[in-house]
Amino acid sequence: MKIRLNKREKRVVLFFVKFNVFAVPLYVLLAVGADFSWLQNAVAGATMELLAAAGISASRDGYLISIPVEGGSWGGFINSDCVGWKSVLAYLALVMATDFPARKKLTGLVLVPVIFIANLARIFFMFFYVNTWGLAGYGFVHAVVWSWGLLIIVIAAWVAWAKWLPETNIY
Repeated sequence: MKIRLNKREKRVVLFFVKFNVFAVPLYVLLAVGADFSWLQNAVAGATMELLAAAGISASRDGYLISIPVEGGSWGGFINSDCVGWKSVLAYLALVMATDFPARKKLTGLVLVPVIFIANLARIFFMFFYVNTWGLAGYGFVHAVVWSWGLLIIVIAAWVAWAKWLPETNIY
């Protein structure tokens, strides 16, 4: 039995094949246990700055940031999964998997900081949430709202890039 695909179906299949090929760096970094301590440190520092700017009392011990809560304190650990590198690589794989010319793909780099900043906002918001409303609902907000939220941000950045950002004139 031979499967016949129309032109559009072939393009979709090719996109997914290329997306998976460009996702290989993610799997390699996971397999070798890449060290993101430099990025964890930067994110923890930026988070402390944001918390201070918002007037939230926080302390930091390495990658652990603690804030006061009713009856004690609560801490969040900035591990390598918190720093947004997977979201950035997923976005770049989406960009590279398209049929656009290399110049257009190069413009995709301008949205990488948006994804990184959105991830910082996610981390800040979790501390803000606990500081404002306590620990009730934290697990849901962290695991569901922000996990899906960051995925939506990655896809929205990709769609925005594909539809509205022009090709670059950089050679």
